[in-house]
Amino acid sequence: MVFKDYMIKDDRQFSRFLMEKVNLLDTSQVNSNSILSSLNELYRNDYEKQKYFLQDYYCTYLDSMKPNILMEYYLMQGDIEELETLMQMERERGSKDMQTWITIYQILLKNQKGELSGTDLIDEIFKVKNTNSESLIFSLIVHLYGIQETGLFEPFHKVLKVVAPMVELMENEYLREAYRIRLMEMEAMTYLYMNEIEQCRAKCLEVIKRNELQFYFPIVYANFFHILGQSYMFENFEVAKYWVEQARDALLRLSGNRAADRTQYTVNTIDFLHSFWGIDIHTEPADEAEKAHRLIVLGRVNEAVDILDSLKRTRGYLTSYQLFYYGLATNDDSILSVARDVFTSNSNYFYLQLLDTENLHKYKNQIRRMNQ
Repeated sequence: MVFKDYMIKDDRQFSRFLMEKVNLLDTSQVNSNSILSSLNELYRNDYEKQKYFLQDYYCTYLDSMKPNILMEYYLMQGDIEELETLMQMERERGSKDMQTWITIYQILLKNQKGELSGTDLIDEIFKVKNTNSESLIFSLIVHLYGIQETGLFEPFHKVLKVVAPMVELMENEYLREAYRIRLMEMEAMTYLYMNEIEQCRAKCLEVIKRNELQFYFPIVYANFFHILGQSYMFENFEVAKYWVEQARDALLRLSGNRAADRTQYTVNTIDFLHSFWGIDIHTEPADEAEKAHRLIVLGRVNEAVDILDSLKRTRGYLTSYQLFYYGLATNDDSILSVARDVFTSNSNYFYLQLLDTENLHKYKNQIRRMNQ
């Protein structure tokens, strides 16, 4: 990356820098890019120390770092608690410009928590009244998350072609890099669902080879390993597992349990992979749906049906994957047909391959073998 204009070399120098900044005649000598880069160089593997100095700097020199940059930094580090604390501070300060950013991040947090998605997400982000070009660009990025979740990939790529050049023209280097990697993550995931595997892998490897990004954007960076691993799901067990484990391990290295949900997601993918290939299947997944999947390949279909029935009673519906599991467990082609329709309506053509004749035979033969 990035941010080399004003490097700070050690703790003492950073502390002295904080104390002396107020005496600088030209505060433009120091900016948010300088601060974030310096902290990353000094405390590469110590997020808590990075956060401590950022909090100190921000509280001491409120006008020297835009709060929306800190919001993005905290979210990219997976520190939701610190993000929400900052949002509350800015809410109390009452800046109209910051209220816009707070609204956007509230919408994004609801999306990450599964409380707002697809068309509902699009409707909410359209209500935001943007006060500057940066907030407009970020609103468009959140809009893209909504389009992606609806499976409307043609409109997604049309909007992406408009937003990407806008990001490249942004003045702030940290936000430019952050928004760029967000767009690339969505693009890679979209290619996976479209079953455009070579484009998906190329996009993932383009990011992964920029090793320095993992320190600035660890949560999103790890997801490129995860997406790349999934792209090998139906081709090569070892390669798929290697890349997904890279994602899991990268997330586990983060301090403070900042990526618990994403880590569990990678574990679920590894469990899915083992069940699909029928390799090392005598362990019990933590996720209920993947537990049902594992029971199916072990031939214990009645137990799997009980779990899936419970999920449906609790949530009111089954996902495309869970419908697929239910169809397998009950050997019901009509349910498998519904699963196929849901995968198709979501434009998830990659995992639609689960319903290919070859894969269905593979599952059914496995169940038959386990029940002999």
